[in-house]
Formats: sequence, C-alpha cells, structure tokens
Amino acid sequence: MQTIKFSKYTGAGNNYIFVDGRETNHNWNHLAKSISDKNFGIGSDGLIVLDKSNIADFEMIMFNADGSEGEMCGNGVRCMARFAEDVEVITPKQGNIKVATKAGIKIINPYYENNIMTKASVNMGAPIFEATEIPVHPDEISSGIPIVNFNYKDLSLRLYCVNTGVPHCIAYIDEPVYDFELEKIGPLVEKHEKFPQGVNFEIVNIKTDEDGELVNTIVRVWERGSGITLACGTGATAVAAISKKLNHFDDVIHMNFPGGDLSCNFSKESSINLEGPIEYIGSGTYSIN
Repeated sequence: MQTIKFSKYTGAGNNYIFVDGRETNHNWNHLAKSISDKNFGIGSDGLIVLDKSNIADFEMIMFNADGSEGEMCGNGVRCMARFAEDVEVITPKQGNIKVATKAGIKIINPYYENNIMTKASVNMGAPIFEATEIPVHPDEISSGIPIVNFNYKDLSLRLYCVNTGVPHCIAYIDEPVYDFELEKIGPLVEKHEKFPQGVNFEIVNIKTDEDGELVNTIVRVWERGSGITLACGTGATAVAAISKKLNHFDDVIHMNFPGGDLSCNFSKESSINLEGPIEYIGSGTYSIN
C-alpha cells in the first residue's frame, strides 16, 4: 500500500489538504475524493497539490472534494504560500510570492507574527462580467452584470453573475442567511441549465446603519464540487466585485463567513485584493488504496 505525506491548513474555515507533488504522481482526482471524505478520509473542502513551475515560484493544482479539478481557490492559494514555506520551497519572509494557477499567476503578500505566516493577501485580478466568459446564459443584463432569475416553488432569486477565477452567482436576501435552506437550494443553483460549467453560489445579507452606510456583510457559500463550506476566497471576491458595481461600498469591504472574516479592497488597476487568516491544522501520512 502506498502512502503520501500531507498537511492541512485553513483560511477562515475553508480547509484543504496540501501535498507536495514535485517528485511524485498519483491519480489526484481519486485521491482528492477519498482524502476529503470526512467519514473515511481526513476530511476537507478539497486537495491542493504543489508542483514545479517555470514561470512562478511554484504551481498550485486544486481539486474539489468530489474529485473535480478547479481553476482557482482564493483561500487555498493563500494557505499554499504557508505550505510552500513549511516544505522549504520558498524562503521565509522572501517577500511577494508568485503562484501559477489555471486562472493565471497570483501574487501573494504574506504577513508574519512571531516569524510565523498567519495572514496573507492575494491579488485576485479583475473580475469578469462578460457572460460568455463566466460562462452563463443570462435572462438580463443590469448595471453591466449578467442576471439569472431563479425560481423554485415559492422562492425567487436574482442571481448576479461574475467570474473571479471560477464562476459565481450572488443572491442578496432579506431572510437571515443562516435561516436560508442552502443545503436544498445550493445544488439546484450549481447545476442550473443557465450555467453550462456549473456555478458557485453565495447568499448575502447587507447590513447598513441609519444613514445607509454599510456596517456588515454576512455571507454563506455553496461551492461547486464541494457543497457548503465555511468560507470561499473567490466567493468573497465575487461578493466584493458585484457589491462594488451596485454601489454598496466604496473601496474596502469586510465580510463575515461562518468560518471567519475576509476582506477585499480594489487596486488602481480595478483588480481585487483578498486578505484573510492562515492557520495550520496538522500533518500526517495517508494510505492510498
């Protein structure tokens, strides 16, 4: 029986298994599905493999919990920087870290406490609102945002769509997000015919003060290929991108997810910087059947 060394990290509750794939090769899709299983594996939101790169410090290959390969993970790429440092692929405190992903090169800016990387920001690039590049077959376009009108029994949602490395749709709701039946509606949205490649789905509560100023943004997530997760970096970026378009905030937005807080700000080039915590959970050896 083969074994493989792994480490587990979390970014605001968005937890992944990380392995060093530079000198080994496996059926990563199968491994992702088995190791992510919370009953018979380690349990995680997916598997992230570190590999060599000719264009960056290293490459990130990301797999969802169902074994499908993903293009990008905002929290995963931030945690990958800590993993790369821990396995000595990069030098501690070397400064900005370049990571190759299927969504392009991402630049990580790490932050340290007591010589340990505890937080990092990543430039997620500019959001994409072109329907064919999300991709989505919208019912309408409003304020430059493709919109799908989702209806199920007595529920009607306006889904605002964007690609932030992977396709996302956002629904702003009045009902508290923790009362919303995400476990029922999430898979219906993910596999809706309007989204030819599937979609990640966020439900959002916007809280404002008496003057209409944004004071809190509460988000829950259904991730394509993984289901309900405690946070999502590309999802936070999507909420920021659409909320900015709808004039909900100026330049910085702080979001509360079930697993913790993430924030986004806009650069002069209209790209979005995602910032949040990194926590090491543990390491071990996993037997591969």
